[in-house]
Amino acid sequence: MRLFAFAFGAILLLSGCVTTAPIAEPTATESPASQPTEEPQENPAPEPEPEVSIEDLQALINEVPNPDIESLKQHFLSIDRGVQGLEPFPIEYQLGPTAIPEKVELVIDRFSQKMKMFQLVGLESLDQDWVIASELDYEWWVGYRSNQDPDYPLDLWNADSKELGHCRLSSDVFCGAGNFVNGKNYQDNVVGTRFSDRGLDYVARHEGAHFYQAVFGYGGRCWFAEGQATFFETYLETTARSRSQVIRDLVQSEANLSALSEQELIDLISRDGVCYPDYRVAYDLGMLAFEYLYMNFSFAQVHDLMVRSSEVSWDQALVEVLEVDPNEFNGTLASYIYSQMSS
Repeated sequence: MRLFAFAFGAILLLSGCVTTAPIAEPTATESPASQPTEEPQENPAPEPEPEVSIEDLQALINEVPNPDIESLKQHFLSIDRGVQGLEPFPIEYQLGPTAIPEKVELVIDRFSQKMKMFQLVGLESLDQDWVIASELDYEWWVGYRSNQDPDYPLDLWNADSKELGHCRLSSDVFCGAGNFVNGKNYQDNVVGTRFSDRGLDYVARHEGAHFYQAVFGYGGRCWFAEGQATFFETYLETTARSRSQVIRDLVQSEANLSALSEQELIDLISRDGVCYPDYRVAYDLGMLAFEYLYMNFSFAQVHDLMVRSSEVSWDQALVEVLEVDPNEFNGTLASYIYSQMSS
């Protein structure tokens, strides 16, 4: 079983039915009121975002940005802003009997918005069976999933501890957990009956990357899936952990990577043993790994690497897709990560 989970922190009523939710375009929000001045100032209308053609977007995903952090950030912000005019694909889901439709739609719309950039590399639908319930729908969920597959891991939702996956349930959080059972991808979500949109942006960004990975592959390294999701979350969402915090967390990890020599880190990364014993390394070191990837190869090339390395060995995928020597690549990747931890 492959499992990932998320949470953040209001929802309550409607009988279960399969719903197709086209993703609504994000709506404009008002800026906070400024302090009063002696003479009222007339605020100019904001400049509309310039339309970006599909040709321009394709050029962006095939472009390698300048090899510095600010250029990398602006490159991906440009891609993300440019795709917001794309028509989103619908997401189908089974609605729990006490889930509040308006709150569910808020979640679905936000996920759709965050996943638009992956449409540029061919994401047209989600290869997942979605359930969206409220925290009150445990008995219904057990019956529904059991009828679908008798092997379904019902311990995913623990009614006694009020947890879904690794997420503590309550009325004001949104939790989700995905798994793979008998050849099929599943996604179980709980939208609390009092959930607002607290944390929704960065969680939708992170988990949206996992939904993309579920279609195309999780990559050939232990840090690939969480590292890619953490990269997009960190670079595109102001409410996420900052880059400096990600690096501090990595340095302070119980894996004690900062105490290793550069050659020891190269050896660990080369044999894909760097994510143990601290699973958080996959998130934090993985983000730095994706910095290196996206500063040296295009978004489209890294996508192709993700797909191919999920089918063949990592070394073979590096040769076929990036046309690099695996030993040299693993060494320069590790050297980059080492330099960022040491700076």
